[in-house]
Amino acid sequence: MQSSLPTYLIIGLATILFFVLGYMMRESLSPLIIYLFIAALCYPLRENAFVVRLFWLSTVLIVIWVLSVLSGLLAPFIIAFILAFLFEPLMEWLVSKKLPRSYSAVAITLLGVGSIFLIIFLTIPLITAQSQALADALANLPEQFDSIFDSLEQLPLVKQYDIDVSALRKSIVSFFQAKGNGLGNLLTDILSKAAQSVPTLISAIVNIVLIPVLVFYFLSDFPTIKQTLINLIPREYFPTASEYFGLAGAILRQYLRGQVIIMFILIAIYSSLFFLIGLSYSLLLGIIYGVMAFVPYIGGIIALTLSVIVALFGEAVGRTIVFILIIYALVHAIENFVLVPKIIGERVKLNPIVLFLAIFLFGYFFGFFGVLSAVPLSAFLVEILNKQLAIASQKKIDDDSSSAKPL
Repeated sequence: MQSSLPTYLIIGLATILFFVLGYMMRESLSPLIIYLFIAALCYPLRENAFVVRLFWLSTVLIVIWVLSVLSGLLAPFIIAFILAFLFEPLMEWLVSKKLPRSYSAVAITLLGVGSIFLIIFLTIPLITAQSQALADALANLPEQFDSIFDSLEQLPLVKQYDIDVSALRKSIVSFFQAKGNGLGNLLTDILSKAAQSVPTLISAIVNIVLIPVLVFYFLSDFPTIKQTLINLIPREYFPTASEYFGLAGAILRQYLRGQVIIMFILIAIYSSLFFLIGLSYSLLLGIIYGVMAFVPYIGGIIALTLSVIVALFGEAVGRTIVFILIIYALVHAIENFVLVPKIIGERVKLNPIVLFLAIFLFGYFFGFFGVLSAVPLSAFLVEILNKQLAIASQKKIDDDSSSAKPL
C-alpha cells in the first residue's frame, strides 16, 4: 500500500496539471511549459494505461494550441499538405505504372497544382473588378429599396385595399442607410488595404512560390511521413488507431476531392446560366455559389439571397428573380441527386437534422473552420458510432446464442 502511494500522488498531480493545461491555454503563461511538466511526470509511469491516455490527450491539446498560435505561419504548409493528401491516390497510380516517385511528384505539382494557380491568376482580375462594382452597388442599396417601394405603392392591389407600406418602407430604408455604407465599403476597404500593404503582398508572393515546392516534397516523402506517424502510435493501440485513421482518411479524402470537383462544376453552371439571363457579376456570384457548397443548405441560402439582392439593381427585376429561383432549384436538385451521390458517394451523406446541428455546433466552438469541417468530421463520428453499435449488437446476439439452452 505504501509503495503504491507515490504512484497515485504522481498520477493525481499529472491529472491536475492536465486540467490546468486546458485552462491556461487562454492565459499568458505558455501551455508548452505545463505540457513538458506533464510529459516529465508521465514518463516514469508510461506503462500505466491511464497515464498513457492522459499523455496523448495533453499532446492533442498542445498540438491544437500550437496550430492556433502559428496558424498564419503554418498556412502554406497546411494548404500544401492538404493538396498532397488529395493528390496521393494519383501519385500511387503513377508509381504503379513504373514512373519514379520523384518524377510523379514533379508531374502532379506542375500539372495539378500549376493548373489551380493558373485558374486563380486568370480569374483574379475579373473577380476583383466585379467585387469592386458589387461593393459600389451595395452602397446604393437604400436608394434602390426606395425606388422599389415607390413602385410597390402604385400597385392596384395596394391602392384597392389601402395597404400602408410606409412603415415597412421606413424601417427597411433606415436600416440599410445605417448599414449600407458599411456593406458597400467593406470589400473596398479590404481590397485597398491589401493592395497598399507591402508586407502582405510579399507574404502572398512567398506563399505562392512556397506552396508548390512544399507539395512536391510532401508528395515525394508521403510514405515516410505516414510511416513516422504510424510509429508514434503505441503498439497496443495500433489496430484500433489504424482502423480509425484509415476511416478518417478515406472519408476526408473522398469528401474534399469530391467537394472541390463539385465546386468547380457549380461555378461553371451558375456563372454560365447567370450570364445567359443577364444577371450582373455572374462570375463572382457563380464563385460564391460554388464556395458556399462547402456549407450545405445554409451556404446556398446565403448565395441565393445575395443573387436576389444583385437582381434588384438590374432591369426586369421580377423576371430575373424568377429565373434565379428556377436556376437555384434545378441546380440544387442536380447537385443533391446527381453530383453528390456520383462524386462524393453515400458515405458522407448525413441526416439534415444531424447536419444542421453539426454545422452550428462546430461553427460555435471552432469558428469558420468548424463550419467547413463539420460535414466530414460528423460523417466520421457517425461512422464510428455505427461501427460501435454494430459491434454491440453482434456481441448481444452472440451472448444470447451462447446462453440459449438446447431443447
